[in-house]
This record gives sequence, structure tokens and C-alpha cells, in this order.
Amino acid sequence: MKKVVIISIFLFFSGCDLVNTRDAELPDTQRKSYLPATTPDILFLNIKNSLKEKVLENYMASFVDNSFSSYPFIYIPSSEAVASFPGLAEWNLQSEQQYFNNLLVGTKDDIPIILDLQNEIKSNMGDSAIYQYDYILSLTPNNENLSTSYRGNLKFYIYLDSRNQWIISRWEDLKVGDNPTWSILKGALY
Repeated sequence: MKKVVIISIFLFFSGCDLVNTRDAELPDTQRKSYLPATTPDILFLNIKNSLKEKVLENYMASFVDNSFSSYPFIYIPSSEAVASFPGLAEWNLQSEQQYFNNLLVGTKDDIPIILDLQNEIKSNMGDSAIYQYDYILSLTPNNENLSTSYRGNLKFYIYLDSRNQWIISRWEDLKVGDNPTWSILKGALY
């Protein structure tokens, strides 16, 4: 009986890999060039890099998080976009996340999405600021019906959260010229 117990224990331990080491896991590379947004410049660099590197986690980290701030997230789409896509009027952080996921799926994997921010106008107020830019968003969509370039003027209302990091709480998108705006892209991909 003693031999049966010893053999059973031996077979149990040899079959369940308790004494063997496991293969090393690759490190998590999702964050890539993300930096804590301790300045507004880093915040906007994170937005650009999250698009370029196509990393949802970094993109969403640039927006208000109710765990660290009491500010709500508000998105004001361009007026022509709301006319075409009424769902933009009720946009929230979950909408933003869904849009970004769809953007990743809807663009060529090996070609980055490029955000060019130009003509910066800023108004700093200590723990909050307003930044306004002319933008060009360039991408290579899988769907031929989508444009490869979106242009307009955007205004970000940013705040320091309880971690002392800058976050976007309000985003306004304005049409400039005849080009489709970022709001049009969001509406088309949501």
C-alpha cells in the first residue's frame, strides 16, 4: 500500500509540471513610446504616438479618467458631421474607445496614422489650459469609401488630474474649408 501511495504521488507531481520551470514570457510592449503626461506637450505627443503606433491603451490614457478626475468628457463634433451622423451628439468615452478600435481594424496594419498639429494657440490657467490647433489626420483605410486625409481645427480643454497628469476633458472639432473633418471619420467608423 505504501508503494502505491508513493508511486501515485510521484506520477501526480511528474504529470502536473510543478517542478519544471516555464518558458519566459515576452515583455508587454503595448505602451511603446507612452510617457506620463506631466506637460501638455507630452499629452499631445502621446496622442500623436498612440495613432502612429496604433495603441488603444495609450490613446485612451490621454482622456479624463473618473478614477483620477471629476471632469466629464465632452466631445463637440463639427456641425456637418452631426447632420450626417446623429450619434455624434451623444459621444462619450466608450464611443471614443469603440471608434479607435474600429479605426485600428479599418486601416492598413503596417502603415501608421499620422496626426499633424499646426498653428498652436494656447491659454494656460495653472491646472487647466485650452489648446487650439489646425490639424491634418492622414491614414490608409481598408475601405475605399473613406478619405485618406481629414482636416479642420480642434480645441482641447485639458486639466491636471489627481496624479498630476494632463488629460483631455473637452474636444471641439471645427470644419475648415471643404475637407472632411475628424468628426466625419469618427461618425463613419462608429
